[in-house]
Amino acid sequence: MRSSKPVPVNRYLYASGRIRALEIQMLDSGKLSRLQESRSAEDIGRILTECGYPAAADPETRLGLETVAVYKLVQSLFPEPAYMDSLLFFHDFHNLKVILKSLTPAWPRRQSADEAAFTGELPESAGPYSLVGPATLDPLFRQPSLVDPHLLYTAVRDRQPGQVPAWIYEAAVQAARCYQQSYDVSQIDLYLDRGAFAAASGKAGELGNAFLSQYLCLLADLTNLGLLLRTRFLHSGQTYLEHALFPGGSVAAARLRELYLAEPELIRAAYAGTKYTELAKLADTYGQTGTAGRFGLLADNLVIQHIRQARMIWRGPEVLLAYLIGREMEIKNVRIVLTCLRNQLPAGLARDLLRDSYLTWR
Repeated sequence: MRSSKPVPVNRYLYASGRIRALEIQMLDSGKLSRLQESRSAEDIGRILTECGYPAAADPETRLGLETVAVYKLVQSLFPEPAYMDSLLFFHDFHNLKVILKSLTPAWPRRQSADEAAFTGELPESAGPYSLVGPATLDPLFRQPSLVDPHLLYTAVRDRQPGQVPAWIYEAAVQAARCYQQSYDVSQIDLYLDRGAFAAASGKAGELGNAFLSQYLCLLADLTNLGLLLRTRFLHSGQTYLEHALFPGGSVAAARLRELYLAEPELIRAAYAGTKYTELAKLADTYGQTGTAGRFGLLADNLVIQHIRQARMIWRGPEVLLAYLIGREMEIKNVRIVLTCLRNQLPAGLARDLLRDSYLTWR
C-alpha cells in the first residue's frame, strides 16, 4: 500500500489551480435549470458539451466516459496518491463483488448438512461458468481501480493469491465464506460493502485529513440511517441490520439496533438537533410512495453541503476531493433527467428529484 506521509500544502498549488479552472464548466444553478427543462437527449447533449464532457453518440455513454475521466484526472493531479486509494477501494470492492457473484454458479455446494461449509480458501470454480472470461464483465467493472479487474478475476477464479494484493484476496476468501453459510449472494454484498468502507476509513485515518474523515463518517451515518428505516419497513430483523451497518458512523451500532424496535418518535428524537433531523422524520412514512427517493435526495444534499466547504479553501487535497465528488453528483443529476425523459415522466418530477448544485445554492 502506498505511503500516506503528508506533503507540504504548497505541492497542491498547480493541482488546485487546475481544478478551479475546471469547476467553471460544472453545472451551476443556471445550467441546472436548463437541464431540468430539457425535452430531448439532444438538449442534454448540448449542456454536456458546455460542461466539458467527452464526445460520444449518446448522453449515457458520455456520462460513463466522464466518470472514468474525472477519476483518472484527479488521480493524476494528486501529490499524495493515498487520498485516491481511499476512494478507489470502493471501486475494487465493487469489482470483487461482480467477480464473486459471476463465479458462484461454478462453486460446489455441500452435499449434506454435516459437510463442512467452509474450507478456509476460495471454492474451486468448475464447469461452464468458470470458462466465462473477464471481458464479459467489463460493462459492470468500475475504473480506475487499484487492482486490474481482469487480473483480479483470474486470481479469484484460479485461486492464485500471489497475483493480487493480500488485502483484496483475503476479502474474496471471507466473502466466499459468508456466501457458503447460506448460499445467499446478498451476503457477498453485505460483507464487501462493509469491507470497502473499513478500508477507506482506515486509509483516511492514516492520512489524518478532517475533510475526508468527516465525509466518510457522513456516508456511514447516511447509509446506516437508511438501513435502519429500510430494515424496519421490510421486517428484516435486528441481526440483519447489525450485520449490514457500516463502521465509523457517529451513531453506535448498538444504539441503531435499539432503534430498530423503537417507535418513530424515538427515532426522530435520537437524531433531533443533528444534520439528519429531516431524514429521521421519514421514519413515520418510510415505505410509502416516494419516501425512499426523498431520503436519497436529502442524503445527497447533505453530502453536497459538506463538500461545499472546500470552496473556501485555496489549495489542498480538499479541493480535489470535492471536485471529484461534486462531478459524480452532477452526473447523477443528468441521469435523473435522462431517466425521466426515457420513461416520459413529467418534467416536474425531474425538478423535484434533482440534487443541489455543488457550485451554488438553488
